[in-house]
Amino acid sequence: MKSNSGLSDYDGLISRRELLAVAGASGMAMLSGCTGGNQSSDSATFRNAYTGNPVDLHFNTSGIQNYAWPAGRAVFAPFLKYSFNKEKFLLGALKDLQINDKEVTLTFRDDLTWDNGDDWTTEDLDVQLQLAKKTGTSLWGYLDDYKIVDKKTARLLLSNTTNPQIIKFELTNFFVDTKKETHEKFLDKDVSEFLQWAWEDPVASGMFSFVSKDKQAFEFEPNPEFYNADNVDIDTYLLQSFGGNTAQHQALVSGDKIDAATSLFVPPEIVDQFKDHVVEVNIPAKWGYGVVFNHDDPHFGKRAVRQAVAHVINRQAIVDNAGPRSKFVSQTPCGIAPKDQEYWLGDWMSDFETYGPKSSQTQKATKLLQDAGYSKQNGKWQSSDGTIGGEYYSPAGWSDWTTMTSTVVDQLNNFGFDFSISTLPTNDWFSHYSNSNFTMGSLYWLPGGSRSTFPYFPLRYQLWEEEIGGGHNYREKAESEQTIPGRGGGEMTITPLEETEKIAQQPSDDKSRPFVQRAAWHSHIELPFLGLVSKYEQSWMTNDNWTIPPKENVNRRVKWPPYWWTHEGELQHDA
Repeated sequence: MKSNSGLSDYDGLISRRELLAVAGASGMAMLSGCTGGNQSSDSATFRNAYTGNPVDLHFNTSGIQNYAWPAGRAVFAPFLKYSFNKEKFLLGALKDLQINDKEVTLTFRDDLTWDNGDDWTTEDLDVQLQLAKKTGTSLWGYLDDYKIVDKKTARLLLSNTTNPQIIKFELTNFFVDTKKETHEKFLDKDVSEFLQWAWEDPVASGMFSFVSKDKQAFEFEPNPEFYNADNVDIDTYLLQSFGGNTAQHQALVSGDKIDAATSLFVPPEIVDQFKDHVVEVNIPAKWGYGVVFNHDDPHFGKRAVRQAVAHVINRQAIVDNAGPRSKFVSQTPCGIAPKDQEYWLGDWMSDFETYGPKSSQTQKATKLLQDAGYSKQNGKWQSSDGTIGGEYYSPAGWSDWTTMTSTVVDQLNNFGFDFSISTLPTNDWFSHYSNSNFTMGSLYWLPGGSRSTFPYFPLRYQLWEEEIGGGHNYREKAESEQTIPGRGGGEMTITPLEETEKIAQQPSDDKSRPFVQRAAWHSHIELPFLGLVSKYEQSWMTNDNWTIPPKENVNRRVKWPPYWWTHEGELQHDA
């Protein structure tokens, strides 16, 4: 591994933190030789692009509104990760993970240490699990309790038999981000105090230690206490702030302004301008553009209207307009990620209504609305409750979503709905949904990440939707017995949330599959959400000054390359 060089060698004279207090992160970037252009040959400064003002962001992983997750990935070690290449889990801070019946044994690495030199122990985990319960973390939906076994071992006690995949995917969301001395004070306080706490100077367990931040960048340096410290071939890690996607595109086009962009949508015409050493890494997002309905709305609370919307929207047109390079349609909107539907639905799949993924089925939509008592007046679909439509909300700054929203609204309005697009800052966008102040609008229909590979997570997400506090008003319906058209004729009686919870309680995929099929059947009939598009994450790396793993390597498609590759020693300075 390359040794530290330049100013950082003079620890006896001035520490890096002291220097940053004077120079700031942007000043340090200049001192490190990365003001643009090629890097100096005697330093390994890695520049990762990010949109956001570091001054306003912090390291409290539970305070999600202003938590800087890319910065958190630099300083907190993951429990475990998931490889999409090999479809297997990879251990990080965990040395071993055993799941037997109703017990999960977590054994952590003996060399897991905080960057201040303190050993990590299960006393830290004890506080982390208590706070996780206090904040309603989803892992506690499966736990009765836990037991501390020794300084490096703990046992989670499950309330029911649970599919091991569920627990593993849940644990991919856990990082070594809670230290007893800093966090235990919140155990006896109102949860709101903890969620509002801005942790500005974290104690690190991961690859890097936090040095400083200003409006230009987060600054990190190697953490010598990190268990894989010999894998880290970076002297200075900068998470540089950019004003949005366009600015990141320009930096990548230049070819020498940044070394990576963790997650960035780039349209094909921009990709064509990239130099050969800019490498795209496609990772299944299990996330994508969809529609959320307000089920208390007089129009969209009706199944027939929701199904009409599904028939009208040509999903392939959305993909064609917004980026076929990285996006693809859902074959049937059934609450399961598109690439996983065939595996889970099996011989049921051919019986699912597709709603026309590559066409606008206006005749079917017309019949549904007419049968529901609607008629067209002056070109608009109306009933005694008024015209179908409203403000259609979309997030500002998400360029591909702006395009997809325009495509959807154009199709619906051409059919006779009456929508106007309202583009809002992300917080305001969420607030409208949380407050049930909407009719229907854009929202991701999968919770995202590796966990969405397992149908329980997206199916439950659509029924309950914690992120908007159930503002789509489907929770009461999800807990109620419903009778819907059945497969092959007849009827199906189902309590959706109960059926979905049973997926998680089975010991294997084969045992879970019948419950998945029934829950997905309900989803595609009732449409709590409307899944339209999914995508591959576009993560961008450069290989002129850095080594990267081969395409089939187990570490290649793990979220996220600028971090996991460093963790595993795949990202080496090669100038």
